[in-house]
Amino acid sequence: MAVRGVVFDFGGVVVNYDPRGYLEGLFGEERVVSYLMEHLFESEYWRLFDQDRADRASCNALVLRKAREDGFGPEMELVQRRWLELMWTRDDTVSLVRELRDQGVGVYYLTNMPRDVWPEFVGRGLRDIFLGGVASFEVRVTKPDRRIYEELFSRYGLFPGECLFFDDMPANVEGAVRAGMEAVLFKNAAQARAELVKRGVLA
Repeated sequence: MAVRGVVFDFGGVVVNYDPRGYLEGLFGEERVVSYLMEHLFESEYWRLFDQDRADRASCNALVLRKAREDGFGPEMELVQRRWLELMWTRDDTVSLVRELRDQGVGVYYLTNMPRDVWPEFVGRGLRDIFLGGVASFEVRVTKPDRRIYEELFSRYGLFPGECLFFDDMPANVEGAVRAGMEAVLFKNAAQARAELVKRGVLA
């Protein structure tokens, strides 16, 4: 079946998302990195932010209080203040999205994203390179829950079997396949472009 819609994740695909690498660059010490990963980026709070079910200021205060008790207060405070800097734009992916759109291919985003972070990417113009998409905070459901994929199909009249999805998380790729899409684990823009050429979407 021909691919008529190409769908991209944001974090790790359109923008960088490597919190462990970011923390290693800031601190170097594994005990600090592991603590911050567990209590911030891999915490239940983080998932709830994506679902628009938690207030960041309140959760940050609780997390910071615990970090101070555990001896990681300054490090946690620094990362809470600066973590958005790890999400720099991947210009090669942006160029690929623009190339697809110039060729008349429908391009969409499907992202787990907190409400308070989304304006950062809107401000960079990244939302506007797509025809549309779904961010998890809008529907209070995150990938790989089938409902967020189905929201994308319903919102834009897409047939799952005609969509190709790129995501950097295996669980989200598997969720897309269960929802009826073709899906590829994203490594870089060159690999994604090769997949699109192989399927005849790009020459």
